[in-house]
Amino acid sequence: MSTTQRNREESVTQLPIPPQLFVGSDRTSAVLWYSTLCVVSLILHLVFIIGIRKLCGWKSNFCFTLLLVVSVMCMVRFTAELTASLTALFYMDWNKYQVLWIGLGSLAFAPYFTVVLLNISITFHRLAYTAFPFTASEYLGKTVMKVTLLGIFLFFLAFVVILNTNLLGVRWVDSFMSWASMKSRNPAVFRLLNTLSNYGVGVINIVAYSLLFTLLYKRKLISFTGNHEIKMTLQVLCMVFCEILFFLYWQFWNMEGYGPWDLVIAETSNLLYFDVIIIPYLILNRCRTQYGNSIPEHLSHGYT
Repeated sequence: MSTTQRNREESVTQLPIPPQLFVGSDRTSAVLWYSTLCVVSLILHLVFIIGIRKLCGWKSNFCFTLLLVVSVMCMVRFTAELTASLTALFYMDWNKYQVLWIGLGSLAFAPYFTVVLLNISITFHRLAYTAFPFTASEYLGKTVMKVTLLGIFLFFLAFVVILNTNLLGVRWVDSFMSWASMKSRNPAVFRLLNTLSNYGVGVINIVAYSLLFTLLYKRKLISFTGNHEIKMTLQVLCMVFCEILFFLYWQFWNMEGYGPWDLVIAETSNLLYFDVIIIPYLILNRCRTQYGNSIPEHLSHGYT
């Protein structure tokens, strides 16, 4: 996610009470912006879950199961952001409610790391069924998929717990309308994990989808000439392009020393990421409904 918080965070945690960057109408405006974005996003993900639940399964369609879990994680993230934003309206005591700020931080950042893991799992699942369409189901059976899903949930729960211990910590800072890693809880380790996750967002999909398209093209399973193939290709390229933009912004745009509204922009980029990762699938599902059986089964698994 964005490096903005990290640069601000370490200066925040050196003071008993953070500087009041957002007060009065500025804070109210930030709360309204975050709240609107979160509510719209929650509705978007709810629609996505309702539409995708019938496509879920444990074989080649396991990617839809993972996508549903991705959307659930995104909803957890938006709920944490919405709750934290609304608390800012009450100017609650900074020291008295540390448990709340840290608890919200764990529910805001554990989903991000989990979503990155889920996206990697989806990518490798697609590659497996594209590279080995006749044998993948033998090795990636129902039991393996259930164990994988269980492992992902345990990963999420473990991160929530760890972020509430002295090992790592992130908390909500209402005066900054943003999140801050805690200097007393190994911030260097948290920055490393965040950087690795950002590179996972920006690099893995480029390599994986390049390989996937190459395999499909060499096996003449895709020609890039059909109307639906072009649309699906553009959707995938759009998703990857957006992820690259997020990666470049998070990793290489240093916001230290900028104004408070730059923090809002950085936080907005974090929130929009959780929408961008599902929007192409909403478009794709619409295309599948439109074309029906005209999309080959192996092609749909390769893209979705």
